[in-house]
Amino acid sequence: MLLTHRQVTTFCRASEALLLPDLGLDNYAERAYVFLEAITPCEFIFFGSLTLGTGVLETGFSQVVPGFEKSMEAYASLMSQYPLYNWDHTVNDGKPFTRSDFFTSRQFREIDIFEEVYKPLGIDDHCAIYVPDVEGEISFFGIERNRSADYTQEERNLLALAQSLLGSARNLAVSRDGMLHSQANPAALNRAGLTPREAEVMTLLAEGKTNEEIGILLDIEMNTVKEHVKRIFNKTGSPNRLAASLWAMRVTREDESRALKRHLPSKRVQMSGEFPHLDQQVN
Repeated sequence: MLLTHRQVTTFCRASEALLLPDLGLDNYAERAYVFLEAITPCEFIFFGSLTLGTGVLETGFSQVVPGFEKSMEAYASLMSQYPLYNWDHTVNDGKPFTRSDFFTSRQFREIDIFEEVYKPLGIDDHCAIYVPDVEGEISFFGIERNRSADYTQEERNLLALAQSLLGSARNLAVSRDGMLHSQANPAALNRAGLTPREAEVMTLLAEGKTNEEIGILLDIEMNTVKEHVKRIFNKTGSPNRLAASLWAMRVTREDESRALKRHLPSKRVQMSGEFPHLDQQVN
């Protein structure tokens, strides 16, 4: 595939922004939206991620769109009927595919998913991009358009090139979050209601340190450590050290999420219908 100098420059700059060092699961979709919007024109972008075995689809849009939540509920109830939407990553051998691969514009306007999902959202065209090689999930981006010409072969080729980068970025985000969230953040715990000293104790407790080890590391008496632990249990509603540690990790994740995410629309929906290809993935 031959790209123009302008396309190469745009693609490289957008790729650099996608892969900035603070990439994580909390800002992956937002970064990918910006990346895809830079390389292809659209009204907005959809992202959906299905954790295998759950039937629960996490969905989001790149911008606020009226009717988002109701449309996503309708989408979840209708998607199993159409290969264009039934979350099958083997369609088109895993390469990007579009509405025109399945329906003419007129045919598409005659089906229920257009009437209940696309028409309320003000769009009439769709390109699906599978996010490859991410363990335990199947994710897609949807490039959504209205009253535009069909996706050209040049656009399809460019999106296919973007596809591998989106998969690599998703895996980087998963790996980074795994490393970051293996430790509690004392600043986040402090913001959640613990005193600075309690946050320090909780951080060490979450690392599996004993009361004696915490006392040595913080240079405080054993009774003082026990008193801090008791107050931490009371404040967090935790019956034991494991429950307190899980609280600390959750608070750390939520604190980072608030710092990184813009308020873009998102909704969790339960998929309904038959998805035999997904059952095979789980088994």
